[in-house]
Amino acid sequence: MDPDEAAEWCKAQGGQLELSVVMDIPVDTWAEEQIRLAMAALAPDQRGFLADIKVNPETSHMYVLFEWRKGVPVCFQGVSIQLTDDMEVRLIQPSKPRGDSANIPASSPLAMIGPEFIAAIGDLVVKCQRAHPSYISFGYRKLEKFSGNLPTPVGEETFEEWVEQAMQALDEWDVSEAQKKQRITESLKGPASEAVRNLKLSKRDCTALDYLNILQEVFGRTEKAAELMYQYEHTYQKRGEKITEHMRRLDKILYQVLLKKGTDPTTVDQVRMRQILKGALPLDPVMLQLKTREGNKELKYLELIRVVREEEALLEEKLGRKGEKVYAQPIEYNECSSDEDDPEETYEPEITQKSSNQVYGEIQKTLEKVQEAQVKMEQTHTD
Repeated sequence: MDPDEAAEWCKAQGGQLELSVVMDIPVDTWAEEQIRLAMAALAPDQRGFLADIKVNPETSHMYVLFEWRKGVPVCFQGVSIQLTDDMEVRLIQPSKPRGDSANIPASSPLAMIGPEFIAAIGDLVVKCQRAHPSYISFGYRKLEKFSGNLPTPVGEETFEEWVEQAMQALDEWDVSEAQKKQRITESLKGPASEAVRNLKLSKRDCTALDYLNILQEVFGRTEKAAELMYQYEHTYQKRGEKITEHMRRLDKILYQVLLKKGTDPTTVDQVRMRQILKGALPLDPVMLQLKTREGNKELKYLELIRVVREEEALLEEKLGRKGEKVYAQPIEYNECSSDEDDPEETYEPEITQKSSNQVYGEIQKTLEKVQEAQVKMEQTHTD
């Protein structure tokens, strides 16, 4: 994308050229929420918003249009910017309309230098900085403290929250293995620190991933991968729950399945898409749109969450004008129960009370499913 195309895109979104910038990010690298957080962290004093996202499947590039209310921050006025330690993205400044020569600033010697040359110099400077010892301990993302005590002390995160941040940080830290281990251990205390200490006594040449694995064994969930996968495949959308909220519940379980190596990481998008379509309420309008969208093809996470949020926003706007509620208030609902047992309208504001025979039938079916699952797990353990 060149500056002229960026300017046309900005105008189409109703933005102002002097307040906007376009970032060129490799596709499937960052989710939309991660981009918002990174932008807010780089320019905390200036408030901005993400106007639009475009994906070019031919070049595997994703373009993000961002706009600020009080002008583009200084750090975003160059040709590139370092979002994280190992992530540098190209910036595209939308070109201004051509005016008369009086409004065109005089050219400077710097204008003779192309953006490619400046980007190459920037890459060289970054490489030289990374080779310097002082760079290793400067400006890295520190982990929150974790002790493993229950209940979770004030100021600490639960283990699920902490290990998720640690796994992401482990991929982002561009340092030696020794530095990675040091950064993990400096966030541990109490029983968590003792677990890592005991691991080092019994195993030489531990890696940072070994540290996280032992913490997972000591403080993580005790379910086996098969049990977590069963729970995932029997997690259904609650009545009155948005698809985005249902996806968050699914992703928490799916992440635990990945930690237990219960599924291939390369098939995560397929597993997520399949369960969303299977577990959604049959009359959910967003689910119906997903099923009919481009032949029900499997979408990657970034495209999936964008499509779902767009559909929810359109639905809320459409029904909001009519004064209708899009979703009823959520009620207590068994996550492992089947929606086939509940044929009533998905978004009915008032739910009629079922007869005692229907309730008894549902309980019997749920018990049968639990017994079948227990038999399968016993057979697996025997094999």
